Amino acid sequence: MSIEQILDELETLLLDASRVPFTNKRVLEEDELARLLDELREMLPGEIAEAGRIVKERQRILDEAQREAQHIVDQAKNYIAKLTDDNAITKQAQEQANEIILQARKGARELQGDAITYADQVFGHLESNLTKALEVIRQGHSELQQSKNDQSKAG
Repeated sequence: MSIEQILDELETLLLDASRVPFTNKRVLEEDELARLLDELREMLPGEIAEAGRIVKERQRILDEAQREAQHIVDQAKNYIAKLTDDNAITKQAQEQANEIILQARKGARELQGDAITYADQVFGHLESNLTKALEVIRQGHSELQQSKNDQSKAG
């Protein structure tokens, strides 16, 4: 079951709960609420692990982009070294090598930007899901405490 499904069930449990007359309180099935909260607790470490995996993947992409950029720079340097025999050829080679270096750096920046954007989107989604889950948990806990207090006063 996904976190969103658990949250939907928590919401359904809350909406389907009987109302206490003349109040905005509801009577919740404690076992069902506890079961859903337990499932949510089991799911959260998985979501956090997924976020860690995404961070590692982002770093891998950045490292790969850096290696590729360095490889292109090395190729450009080798190309320059081979063409240093003649002044005209040397000038042309330096211009081409500089262009290759600029393109490599631009490509690396683009890859890095894409990786950062991807990670940011995933973290935004994860943060949103965790915020919703926390809201539901706090609301359920508050209502459970209120129900408990109401029962204590009634008894």
